[in-house]
Amino acid sequence: MAKENFKPMLRQDYRPPLFTITKTDLTFSLSDLCTEVTQVSRVKRLTNDHGAPLVLDGEDLCLVSVTVDGAAVKYRLGEGRLTLDRVPDEFELRVVNTIAPAQNTLLMGLYKSNGCFCTQCEPEGFRRITYFLDRPDVMASYRVTILAPDDGCGALLSNGNLVEEGTRDGRRYAVWEDPYPKPCYLFALVAGTFDTIEDTFTAHPAGDVPRQVRLVLYVDRGAHDRGLWAMRCIKEAMRWDEERFGFAYDLDNFKVVAVDFFNQGAMENKSLNIFNSKFVLCDQHTATDLDFYNVESVIGHEYFHNYTGDRVTLRDWFQLSLKESLTVFRDQEFSSDVASRPLTRLGAVGVIRSRQFPEDSGPMAHPVRPERVLEMNNFYTVTIYDKGAEVIRMLQTLIGDQGEGGGTFTRAIREYLRRFDGQAVTIDDFLAVLSEVSGMDLGQFSRWYSQAGTPVVTAAWKWGQGGELSLTLSQSTPATPGQEAKEPFVIPVRLSFITPEGKDEAAAGGLPPSGMVVLDEVRQEFTFTGLPEGSLPVLLRDFSAPVRLVAPYTDSDYSRLLALCSDPFIKLNSAEELFARYMADSLGAAEEFLGQRDAAAKDEPVDSPEALAAAAGLGVPSPIIEAYRGLLERVEEDLVCASSILPIPSLETLMERQRSISLDATVHIHRFLSRSLSVALLDEYLALYERMRQWGDPRYSTEGMARRSLANNALFMAAQGLIALGRERQADSLCETQFRKASCMTETLGALRAAVHLGLPCAGQLLDAFGAEWDQDPLVLDNFFRIQATVPCEETLFVVRKLMSHPRYDAGNPNRIRALVGAMALSNPVALHRRDGAGYKLLCEVVAQLNGTNAHVGARILDGMLSFARYDRDRAQKAREQLQRLLQIKDLSRSIYEKVSAALGKD
Repeated sequence: MAKENFKPMLRQDYRPPLFTITKTDLTFSLSDLCTEVTQVSRVKRLTNDHGAPLVLDGEDLCLVSVTVDGAAVKYRLGEGRLTLDRVPDEFELRVVNTIAPAQNTLLMGLYKSNGCFCTQCEPEGFRRITYFLDRPDVMASYRVTILAPDDGCGALLSNGNLVEEGTRDGRRYAVWEDPYPKPCYLFALVAGTFDTIEDTFTAHPAGDVPRQVRLVLYVDRGAHDRGLWAMRCIKEAMRWDEERFGFAYDLDNFKVVAVDFFNQGAMENKSLNIFNSKFVLCDQHTATDLDFYNVESVIGHEYFHNYTGDRVTLRDWFQLSLKESLTVFRDQEFSSDVASRPLTRLGAVGVIRSRQFPEDSGPMAHPVRPERVLEMNNFYTVTIYDKGAEVIRMLQTLIGDQGEGGGTFTRAIREYLRRFDGQAVTIDDFLAVLSEVSGMDLGQFSRWYSQAGTPVVTAAWKWGQGGELSLTLSQSTPATPGQEAKEPFVIPVRLSFITPEGKDEAAAGGLPPSGMVVLDEVRQEFTFTGLPEGSLPVLLRDFSAPVRLVAPYTDSDYSRLLALCSDPFIKLNSAEELFARYMADSLGAAEEFLGQRDAAAKDEPVDSPEALAAAAGLGVPSPIIEAYRGLLERVEEDLVCASSILPIPSLETLMERQRSISLDATVHIHRFLSRSLSVALLDEYLALYERMRQWGDPRYSTEGMARRSLANNALFMAAQGLIALGRERQADSLCETQFRKASCMTETLGALRAAVHLGLPCAGQLLDAFGAEWDQDPLVLDNFFRIQATVPCEETLFVVRKLMSHPRYDAGNPNRIRALVGAMALSNPVALHRRDGAGYKLLCEVVAQLNGTNAHVGARILDGMLSFARYDRDRAQKAREQLQRLLQIKDLSRSIYEKVSAALGKD
């Protein structure tokens, strides 16, 4: 479709379907280039307009025949539609068409992945399989017959229960029936040859007899042992959902298939989850601790969709956050209970502050419930998923969830699922149930769903007589595309007080039992009495709302909070604020120095702490050094929290705090701070490294994960300090020794990253050794690409371009693209935003190529460029030129067009 014909969909334009499909029977005769799909469906008119035509969605299909009640009918084809003008009020529709799965590089609909057939239908992929009412509010029961291709397949899978299998005309076949009506986006089919891991789980439905559930995990041949952890996670998720929410599994089997070619992380198709193999396959030799943690989280997420997404689904795609945010919240609670609550919470906060806040301030900013969409695939975002989960968490905070078996909030979730079981509903339906059960008016709270942007909460306090503290909170939200003015949000603010004696008091000063105040006006004042004068308010504990906080804390205050506050988020935020304050105070001097240097046309690098400090007049970051010295001394008090807080804030974290990004100065100051810490605390980092390396168990556990994370961080910082002090050979030996003696992949990659990112002499040899050992394992080899693509220097661009010709780099596989070009584009601002614009040129070249093969992946890796207008004039102009070139592509996809046009429009 030509760009000028792209029309946005508006939430306000939703209309109920004129027809529905109550039952569909699908037969697939599988073949690489000519799969025949036969659909027989019961169609029913839902309107009194008996002349209304039946309009079916379809893309890239070759239509063979159409009949209504067995008779041929006239039809019209055009613009992705099959229109039947005269049809009865209820009838049997039969459609036969063919598709070419092996040529489907978009990986939507039915396609081939490493020799196996598989599907991805969310959000609008089913229309690439057959002509259908491809919308989530049309729910049908499915019977699916799969005829294996001539070369055979060991497994023929679809949703529901297997009811028949055998041989027909010399070909294997299988028949599956799903008794639960579902929208077509939850349809799934897989056909291939796999290794299998089998187990059972006994489900205990409330008020019913226990059900024995057969569990089968399908993985690549030879990968059996790497799937054992995922099977354990499946059973853990099933157990947890029964115990926490009372949701028991509802079919006789649950199947998970891991495939290598997959656009997303995983898909929750009813009873047949299809996963990117990255989130299934792991053992200590091939996967990191973080991989183990993520497999557990994603397995849980997709399983939990069985109720929050499958049993109760969406009326329309504008309600996407209804299923995704609630399920993200549930998977975060799962990880908190089975892994670590502080680790999970700080990880969630990190996603919001490093990825969602930038999205809120960028050209693609949108509410948790969007009002306007051009390409739905572009709205599988951190706003929909992760900010939406924070909105759910605020509801839990406000409503309350105390009590054995769950409090009011949990009861409300259960009632929502009971009331709407088997239905397609809206966010308003969800909020209405929560309001009814809790007795709370959620009208104003619903602005979190309708208003985009990140609220800014500004705090001030003063002491009155008799130990009375007056706290003033105000809120404002910047304008976002299409929303200039914002109404006040409902913002829960958890707080406590650090007394002059150093106690963290969460029940002082007349605080309510909930430990929070609620800001729901533009400006409010709260009074606390009976506090020792000089007590320090601790605001936004546990990141109780997804807001930016502006408060009159000093460096000394942040150091006190870091040392004395019991809340992990407050500790993490205090460390980041110390860096951010130093950055803000130093940017002007660094910009002036770099500007003078550019004017003098000096090309020599200035990247040592001493050189930059002397040239730009930067002061020694004493508060930061002393704060981190204290952290290093207290590591063993809480290993998990320390592993999340001790790494210095990333470059992206500090960039995000700037309205107009001064990249060059920020990069130099960030290096200065990192190296200053490394030198000043070298002995402490070396001592920490030795202590953490004494942990002898390489198996995944929360404690083991924390210890290895701390060891890898200490290795990097110590090696960096040694280099700065002229002891490069010692740094080289440390990294090479860990690499050679590593007992698990976490240790291997920690050493490899340090060697490569610090440019040590051993880096080339270690890369060669790693590449040779894992040459035949694409998932592991992704680390080889990713580590090199994220080296924070401008020369990385040339490394990435060279690696695009590596024999193991597959430009058609989303995992490979994300590991190399995507890693540079989304995680390496220094290389992407090169001053000469070469980073933009490379990225847009790749996106242009993907436009003709897999535009959805191309649109996703383009995100790093979209906020180019926040950078200096020269960079912005070069980025603009490359985006304008993309806009000139004749057959530019809807997904890329939407993002490029938004970025240029915002500019």
